[in-house]
Amino acid sequence: MIRSTQAAAALARIARVSGVRAEPQTLMPAEVILELSGEVVRSRLCTFTDASGNEHCLRPDLTTPIAQMAASGELPIARYHGSGPVYRLPPRDSNDPVEHLQIGFEWFGNGGSPAEDAEALAVALEAAQAGGATGAVVRFGDVAIYHAILVAMPFSPQWRDRLRRAFFRRKGPRELLADAAKGHAGAAEAIASLGSLSPAEAARGVQLELARLGVEPVGRTVEDIAARLRDKAADIAPAAAASDSLAKYLQLAAPVSASLSTLQAFARDTGLDIGGVLDAYAERLGLIARLKPPFWSDAVFTAEAGRRFEYYDGFVFELAREGASDRPIVSGGRYDGLIARLSGGTKAASAIGAALRADRLGEGARS
Repeated sequence: MIRSTQAAAALARIARVSGVRAEPQTLMPAEVILELSGEVVRSRLCTFTDASGNEHCLRPDLTTPIAQMAASGELPIARYHGSGPVYRLPPRDSNDPVEHLQIGFEWFGNGGSPAEDAEALAVALEAAQAGGATGAVVRFGDVAIYHAILVAMPFSPQWRDRLRRAFFRRKGPRELLADAAKGHAGAAEAIASLGSLSPAEAARGVQLELARLGVEPVGRTVEDIAARLRDKAADIAPAAAASDSLAKYLQLAAPVSASLSTLQAFARDTGLDIGGVLDAYAERLGLIARLKPPFWSDAVFTAEAGRRFEYYDGFVFELAREGASDRPIVSGGRYDGLIARLSGGTKAASAIGAALRADRLGEGARS
């Protein structure tokens, strides 16, 4: 059984630099969680439906309800920390409890700099150490690099959107691309080219082509035909070279000491212009090295880090014991788009946070 003094020590480290304590609601609309992470999380939520047919759930984490309070204006944009029970149904064949104590922090509105990333990581890892965590390894990544690669590659806007969403889905980008290539390998280039055009531009293109052929649309407008062709273009698999390059990136993994050179080599070999995100990555690594947080010297970069939660959009990290990567002690990262999503676009703020599972701090401890 985890000692309360361990959780208190972890929270004390967080509270020193994390503003005031937030007290988020325990019950929240289930649609908020489902909108952020999709139906795939439904099997883990503790839900019920009220007499009016509205679906509610017990909070599965502290991040979402605190961010919702900031998005609604109930809390000002600032730094917060908190602790309290959260509720998730355990995976099949797991002995995890439905309820566990979470400790964490959410920092809003500080600009989203590499310096803040480094500080947040150090605070989270130092809190875990203060709480008794030992024998653990950091796994980290950067979702912003993945997004920059999608922009730099010759994907249609439709496919960029699909691949962004696929990063967080059970069927990831590599499987999505492989399935599309099998089903649509013979699609016409003329249709594929429409995928990169606006609706108005596509309609003009269809009008010109019909005029060249000397035919008039029957039963459909030019705009209808263009919309259908653009939908088909969205289903056409990207070129094999682009798919292969993206798959190569997603397979990247390297110790922290070699991670920057590994990413630079990938960019050089594929001819991709992603220097901006790599500069920020390099700056972050330098700042983290100066802070010398515990567990960091053995940290491992992996391109697919961050797939647990759809709202992550930048630097991400987890701390877990060796051989137990599916049972993280710490999960954290940047989610700059979350406030805008929760507020319907009426408010925006940078955001980064981390959550610690109190029941795993001293679990299987070893020196």
